[in-house]
Amino acid sequence: MKFLSLELVKSKQLAEAENLQRKILHNLELSKGWNSLDTTAAAETLSVTLQNIGNLKESEELLERCLTVRRKILSEDHFEVAGILVHLARLTLLKITSDIKVNNDLSTPHLVKAKQLVNDSIRITEGILNPSRENRKKLNSTFAMEREKIGAIVVLLQALEVVGLLEAARKRIQAPAFDYQHVEQALRRCISLYNEPHTRNVVSKALRQHYLKCLHSLTLIVQHDPDISDAPQMQGLLGESQRIVKLLGEENNTK
Repeated sequence: MKFLSLELVKSKQLAEAENLQRKILHNLELSKGWNSLDTTAAAETLSVTLQNIGNLKESEELLERCLTVRRKILSEDHFEVAGILVHLARLTLLKITSDIKVNNDLSTPHLVKAKQLVNDSIRITEGILNPSRENRKKLNSTFAMEREKIGAIVVLLQALEVVGLLEAARKRIQAPAFDYQHVEQALRRCISLYNEPHTRNVVSKALRQHYLKCLHSLTLIVQHDPDISDAPQMQGLLGESQRIVKLLGEENNTK
Protein backbone atom coordinates (compact mmCIF):
# COMPACT_ATOMS: atom_id res chain seq x y z
CA MET A 1 0.00 0.00 0.00
CA LYS A 2 2.84 2.36 0.81
CA PHE A 3 4.60 1.64 -2.50
CA LEU A 4 1.38 2.13 -4.44
CA SER A 5 0.68 5.45 -2.70
CA LEU A 6 4.14 6.72 -3.69
CA GLU A 7 3.50 5.73 -7.29
CA LEU A 8 0.18 7.59 -7.19
CA VAL A 9 1.93 10.72 -5.91
CA LYS A 10 4.53 10.48 -8.68
CA SER A 11 1.76 10.27 -11.28
CA LYS A 12 -0.04 13.29 -9.69
CA GLN A 13 -3.05 11.21 -8.65
CA LEU A 14 -3.15 12.98 -5.29
CA ALA A 15 -6.77 12.25 -4.35
CA GLU A 16 -6.18 8.51 -4.80
CA ALA A 17 -2.88 8.76 -2.92
CA GLU A 18 -4.59 10.58 -0.06
CA ASN A 19 -7.25 7.86 0.29
CA LEU A 20 -4.64 5.11 0.36
CA GLN A 21 -2.43 6.98 2.82
CA ARG A 22 -5.39 7.47 5.13
CA LYS A 23 -5.98 3.69 5.09
CA ILE A 24 -2.31 3.06 5.90
CA LEU A 25 -2.42 5.51 8.80
CA HIS A 26 -5.68 4.05 10.10
CA ASN A 27 -4.25 0.50 10.03
CA LEU A 28 -1.17 1.61 11.94
CA GLU A 29 -3.24 3.52 14.49
CA LEU A 30 -5.18 0.31 15.18
CA SER A 31 -2.17 -2.02 15.25
CA LYS A 32 0.53 0.13 16.87
CA GLY A 33 -1.17 3.23 18.24
CA TRP A 34 0.16 6.76 17.92
CA ASN A 35 3.23 6.19 20.11
CA SER A 36 5.02 4.55 17.21
CA LEU A 37 7.58 5.87 14.73
CA ASP A 38 5.90 3.86 11.98
CA THR A 39 2.64 5.68 12.66
CA THR A 40 4.31 9.10 12.65
CA ALA A 41 6.05 8.24 9.36
CA ALA A 42 2.68 7.41 7.79
CA ALA A 43 1.15 10.59 9.21
CA GLU A 44 4.05 12.66 7.87
CA THR A 45 3.59 11.20 4.38
CA LEU A 46 -0.14 11.95 4.46
CA SER A 47 0.59 15.45 5.70
CA VAL A 48 2.77 16.23 2.69
CA THR A 49 0.05 15.01 0.32
CA LEU A 50 -2.52 17.14 2.14
CA GLN A 51 -0.26 20.18 1.71
CA ASN A 52 -0.06 19.52 -2.01
CA ILE A 53 -3.84 19.48 -2.35
CA GLY A 54 -4.27 22.59 -0.19
CA ASN A 55 -5.57 21.07 3.06
CA LEU A 56 -3.17 23.03 5.25
CA LYS A 57 -5.17 22.82 8.49
CA GLU A 58 -5.26 19.02 8.72
CA SER A 59 -1.69 18.79 7.45
CA GLU A 60 -0.50 21.04 10.28
CA GLU A 61 -2.49 19.10 12.87
CA LEU A 62 -0.83 15.83 11.76
CA LEU A 63 2.65 17.36 11.81
CA GLU A 64 2.14 18.84 15.29
CA ARG A 65 1.08 15.41 16.55
CA CYS A 66 4.08 13.76 14.88
CA LEU A 67 6.37 16.32 16.50
CA THR A 68 5.03 15.58 19.98
CA VAL A 69 5.43 11.81 19.53
CA ARG A 70 8.93 11.97 18.05
CA ARG A 71 10.15 14.27 20.79
CA LYS A 72 8.81 11.75 23.30
CA ILE A 73 10.21 8.59 21.65
CA LEU A 74 13.49 9.97 20.28
CA SER A 75 14.76 13.24 21.74
CA GLU A 76 14.44 16.98 21.28
CA ASP A 77 17.63 17.02 19.20
CA HIS A 78 17.04 14.10 16.83
CA PHE A 79 17.22 14.69 13.07
CA GLU A 80 13.72 13.25 12.61
CA VAL A 81 12.42 15.95 14.96
CA ALA A 82 14.31 18.54 12.90
CA GLY A 83 12.67 17.10 9.78
CA ILE A 84 9.18 17.73 11.16
CA LEU A 85 10.19 21.31 12.03
CA VAL A 86 11.20 21.91 8.40
CA HIS A 87 7.88 20.48 7.18
CA LEU A 88 6.06 22.86 9.53
CA ALA A 89 8.15 25.79 8.27
CA ARG A 90 7.29 24.93 4.66
CA LEU A 91 3.61 24.66 5.57
CA THR A 92 3.80 28.09 7.21
CA LEU A 93 5.27 29.44 3.97
CA LEU A 94 2.22 28.13 2.14
CA LYS A 95 0.03 29.98 4.63
CA ILE A 96 1.91 33.19 3.79
CA THR A 97 1.15 32.71 0.10
CA SER A 98 -2.50 32.15 0.96
CA ASP A 99 -2.66 35.20 3.23
CA ILE A 100 -1.14 37.54 0.60
CA LYS A 101 -4.34 37.10 -1.41
CA VAL A 102 -6.46 38.19 1.56
CA ASN A 103 -4.51 40.50 3.85
CA ASN A 104 -0.78 41.18 3.91
CA ASP A 105 -0.90 41.93 7.63
CA LEU A 106 -1.73 38.29 8.36
CA SER A 107 1.57 37.17 6.83
CA THR A 108 3.99 38.71 9.31
CA PRO A 109 3.19 36.37 12.26
CA HIS A 110 3.62 33.39 9.93
CA LEU A 111 7.04 34.71 8.87
CA VAL A 112 8.15 34.93 12.48
CA LYS A 113 6.90 31.42 13.23
CA ALA A 114 8.50 29.90 10.12
CA LYS A 115 11.82 31.58 10.90
CA GLN A 116 11.83 30.13 14.42
CA LEU A 117 10.96 26.65 13.14
CA VAL A 118 13.71 26.63 10.53
CA ASN A 119 16.26 28.08 12.97
CA ASP A 120 15.49 25.30 15.46
CA SER A 121 15.89 22.72 12.70
CA ILE A 122 19.28 24.13 11.68
CA ARG A 123 20.43 24.20 15.30
CA ILE A 124 19.56 20.51 15.73
CA THR A 125 21.21 19.36 12.51
CA GLU A 126 24.35 21.41 13.06
CA GLY A 127 24.61 19.89 16.51
CA ILE A 128 24.52 16.41 14.96
CA LEU A 129 27.12 17.27 12.31
CA ASN A 130 29.40 18.95 14.85
CA PRO A 131 28.78 16.89 18.02
CA SER A 132 30.41 17.42 21.37
CA ARG A 133 32.58 14.63 22.75
CA GLU A 134 29.76 13.66 25.12
CA ASN A 135 27.25 13.32 22.25
CA ARG A 136 29.71 11.22 20.23
CA LYS A 137 29.76 8.65 23.03
CA LYS A 138 25.98 8.27 22.83
CA LEU A 139 26.27 6.86 19.30
CA ASN A 140 27.63 3.42 20.01
CA SER A 141 28.54 2.43 16.44
CA THR A 142 30.01 3.82 13.24
CA PHE A 143 26.80 2.83 11.43
CA ALA A 144 24.68 4.86 13.86
CA MET A 145 26.94 7.87 13.44
CA GLU A 146 26.78 7.65 9.63
CA ARG A 147 22.98 7.26 9.67
CA GLU A 148 22.64 10.31 11.92
CA LYS A 149 25.01 12.28 9.70
CA ILE A 150 23.17 11.48 6.47
CA GLY A 151 19.78 12.18 8.03
CA ALA A 152 21.01 15.48 9.46
CA ILE A 153 22.45 16.62 6.11
CA VAL A 154 19.17 15.86 4.30
CA VAL A 155 17.22 17.96 6.79
CA LEU A 156 19.84 20.73 6.85
CA LEU A 157 19.67 21.06 3.05
CA GLN A 158 15.87 21.31 3.26
CA ALA A 159 16.17 23.94 6.00
CA LEU A 160 18.69 26.05 4.06
CA GLU A 161 16.36 26.06 1.06
CA VAL A 162 13.50 27.24 3.30
CA VAL A 163 15.70 30.08 4.63
CA GLY A 164 16.05 31.39 1.09
CA LEU A 165 12.35 31.00 0.36
CA LEU A 166 11.47 32.80 3.61
CA GLU A 167 13.59 35.81 2.81
CA ALA A 168 12.15 35.95 -0.72
CA ALA A 169 8.64 35.86 0.77
CA ARG A 170 9.56 38.49 3.35
CA LYS A 171 10.66 40.89 0.62
CA ARG A 172 7.66 40.09 -1.59
CA ILE A 173 5.21 41.19 1.08
CA GLN A 174 7.47 44.10 2.06
CA ALA A 175 7.74 42.89 5.62
CA PRO A 176 10.25 44.62 7.90
CA ALA A 177 13.68 43.19 8.67
CA PHE A 178 14.48 41.82 5.21
CA ASP A 179 18.15 40.93 5.27
CA TYR A 180 20.01 39.51 2.28
CA GLN A 181 22.64 38.18 4.70
CA HIS A 182 20.30 35.34 5.70
CA VAL A 183 20.27 34.17 2.08
CA GLU A 184 24.03 34.68 1.82
CA GLN A 185 24.63 32.61 4.97
CA ALA A 186 22.38 29.82 3.68
CA LEU A 187 24.17 29.71 0.32
CA ARG A 188 27.56 29.85 2.01
CA ARG A 189 26.63 26.92 4.28
CA CYS A 190 25.32 24.91 1.35
CA ILE A 191 28.61 25.46 -0.50
CA SER A 192 30.61 24.48 2.57
CA LEU A 193 28.86 21.10 2.76
CA TYR A 194 30.54 20.23 -0.53
CA ASN A 195 33.88 21.83 0.28
CA GLU A 196 34.32 20.34 3.75
CA PRO A 197 36.02 16.90 3.67
CA HIS A 198 33.78 15.28 6.32
CA THR A 199 30.57 16.00 4.37
CA ARG A 200 31.71 16.19 0.75
CA ASN A 201 31.52 12.46 0.07
CA VAL A 202 27.92 12.31 1.34
CA VAL A 203 26.57 15.31 -0.61
CA SER A 204 28.40 14.41 -3.83
CA LYS A 205 27.27 10.78 -3.87
CA ALA A 206 24.49 9.56 -1.57
CA LEU A 207 22.68 12.92 -1.44
CA ARG A 208 23.61 14.41 -4.81
CA GLN A 209 20.01 15.20 -5.85
CA HIS A 210 19.12 16.68 -2.45
CA TYR A 211 22.24 18.81 -2.58
CA LEU A 212 21.73 20.09 -6.12
CA LYS A 213 18.09 20.95 -5.37
CA CYS A 214 19.13 23.14 -2.44
CA LEU A 215 22.00 24.75 -4.34
CA HIS A 216 19.86 25.49 -7.42
CA SER A 217 17.04 26.94 -5.29
CA LEU A 218 19.33 29.31 -3.38
CA THR A 219 21.24 30.47 -6.47
CA LEU A 220 17.98 31.19 -8.33
CA ILE A 221 16.71 33.29 -5.42
CA VAL A 222 19.95 35.28 -5.49
CA GLN A 223 20.08 35.68 -9.29
CA HIS A 224 16.46 36.85 -9.56
CA ASP A 225 16.84 39.62 -6.97
CA PRO A 226 19.29 42.46 -7.80
CA ASP A 227 19.28 43.64 -4.19
CA ILE A 228 20.75 40.28 -3.19
CA SER A 229 22.92 39.49 -6.21
CA ASP A 230 24.61 42.92 -6.08
CA ALA A 231 25.50 42.52 -2.40
CA PRO A 232 29.20 42.27 -1.49
CA GLN A 233 30.75 38.80 -1.99
CA MET A 234 27.57 37.40 -3.55
CA GLN A 235 29.01 37.14 -7.06
CA GLY A 236 31.88 35.12 -5.64
CA LEU A 237 29.42 32.71 -4.02
CA LEU A 238 27.48 32.36 -7.26
CA GLY A 239 30.72 31.57 -9.08
CA GLU A 240 31.59 28.94 -6.49
CA SER A 241 28.12 27.43 -6.84
CA GLN A 242 28.55 27.12 -10.61
CA ARG A 243 31.95 25.50 -10.10
CA ILE A 244 30.44 22.89 -7.77
CA VAL A 245 27.59 22.11 -10.17
CA LYS A 246 30.16 21.61 -12.93
CA LEU A 247 32.30 19.35 -10.74
CA LEU A 248 29.30 17.25 -9.73
CA GLY A 249 28.37 16.88 -13.38
CA GLU A 250 31.89 15.76 -14.24
CA GLU A 251 31.94 13.29 -11.33
CA ASN A 252 28.61 11.86 -12.52
CA ASN A 253 29.87 11.48 -16.10
CA THR A 254 32.90 9.50 -14.99
CA LYS A 255 30.73 6.76 -13.42
